[in-house]
Amino acid sequence: MSWSIEEYAEDAVVAYLNSKLTTNLLAVYTAWTDTEIKYPCVVVHAGESSNVTGQFNGVRRVTMSLAVMSEVITQGVLSARVANRTYRDAVIDALAQTNLEADINALSPAGVVFSHAEVGDITRSVEDNKRMFVSEITLNCIAAPKAIT
Repeated sequence: MSWSIEEYAEDAVVAYLNSKLTTNLLAVYTAWTDTEIKYPCVVVHAGESSNVTGQFNGVRRVTMSLAVMSEVITQGVLSARVANRTYRDAVIDALAQTNLEADINALSPAGVVFSHAEVGDITRSVEDNKRMFVSEITLNCIAAPKAIT
């Protein structure tokens, strides 16, 4: 068993999104990947976790940020804004499940099991220096380590 819940949670959400998104619509990456990032994409980052109860028992509240990023350029016949909206909607559609945690667990992710997962805050911004739309979707989760088989 590993205590790297954040990294395993990122891997699990990436696998889930890859199973739900239309092929070739968006690339999906974990944070700190050494793979060259190509746009449009989603970057999944579990940057923070905390104990669910006052005492450490391995069950963690994991806050993930899913950054949906697209360049501010016309994408085929779609304007940059419409393309960005399409990418963001696809990710939110995949996450807007009543039992998201069960859907993620059904993929048998390595090293982690989820007991809760739901969409939280959504923020939008533009990275001027890269001419990039960024929509950050917060995914609030409760996860625990599981034996790696």
